[in-house]
Amino acid sequence: MKTKLLPILLILILNILSVTACAQKANASHRTNDHSNTTTAINSNNKEQKANVLFIAPSGWQRVEANGKIIFVAPNSNEGTVIVIAPGEQITNDLETWFNSFLDNNESNSKLVGSRQINKANSDQGCEVLYSEQTLKANDGTVSYRFYVAAHPGDRAELLALISTNQKQYQQYKETFKEFLDSVDFANIKNGTNVNSKSDNKSNNSSGLNGLYVGTISRQQFNPNTSSYNYIVKQQYYLFGSNGKVYFGLPKGDIRDLESACQQDPSSCGEYYLSGSQLQLNHQGQQQSFNLQPTNSGFKLGSTAFYPVHSFDGLKLNGTYSFRSFTNLSGGAGGVVGGVSGEKTISFSSDGRFVANNFVGFTGSGG
Repeated sequence: MKTKLLPILLILILNILSVTACAQKANASHRTNDHSNTTTAINSNNKEQKANVLFIAPSGWQRVEANGKIIFVAPNSNEGTVIVIAPGEQITNDLETWFNSFLDNNESNSKLVGSRQINKANSDQGCEVLYSEQTLKANDGTVSYRFYVAAHPGDRAELLALISTNQKQYQQYKETFKEFLDSVDFANIKNGTNVNSKSDNKSNNSSGLNGLYVGTISRQQFNPNTSSYNYIVKQQYYLFGSNGKVYFGLPKGDIRDLESACQQDPSSCGEYYLSGSQLQLNHQGQQQSFNLQPTNSGFKLGSTAFYPVHSFDGLKLNGTYSFRSFTNLSGGAGGVVGGVSGEKTISFSSDGRFVANNFVGFTGSGG
């Protein structure tokens, strides 16, 4: 990193919101940068993907990655003009409230020249867009010219910016910034509609793969003890986040807190990349690709249907529930006849108490 770049980078690092974002990977070629361990991917439309943002890099601009941001430095600008892709984040309030809070944070260490004006628009994908042009004067007298664009795809806020310390260059590269914005799409939405149905009945804004899903997977497995095949049935859980992370399995704590689940059990955390109907899952260096088909109640991966696990806060259970299993051991070595059976039973009462009983038994005869 050259010394001349440090002042503008310090402005970005101090003033642009920084949240954790997980870069998504694809089967296509990857490009990384020495300044960061993040990765971008090339999708079928020849667009790179950084977390939730799909884009085409401005031609001839130098790339720097730092603190989760991608920064493009304009050619022949003495490294004083940049385009920034900032890390996005999930939000629960409206975009305007989030954007105003962001601008307040940016103005906290600088003086705003003129008044703040926020304009509204919609993207080609149908999501809400807010933008604002500002001139800020720092305490040391440095003046910067900024064009902020905030988008609201699904339940996320995404931020892009053009920043320059030279007014002439700022005006010169505004058209390049506009062309860059025209290339931008968001992975968690498609043509302004949800990729699949909502995953939590508390929210009507979630889009893309977001939330906990469960599917029932069955297969036959050879049993060497019986020289025959057992029929295996199990449930597969995926906890998806709209930032490209996925937890493989049922989290041990809050089943909706992806970040907490990944912190508690990093080995079960991976990444996913969704392009059209193709879903790629990356887990511990292993990649799986599926054809994803949206359904009225969730989606299908291949022939397996996955359904959202809804919230049942406050639900009162009353009754006895059980699960039984049996493994046949007959026909094995020595002429053994018999098997292993098990039962798990939970009895709930409406006052919040429960009683659990487990049983495993073996019966057999022969050698």
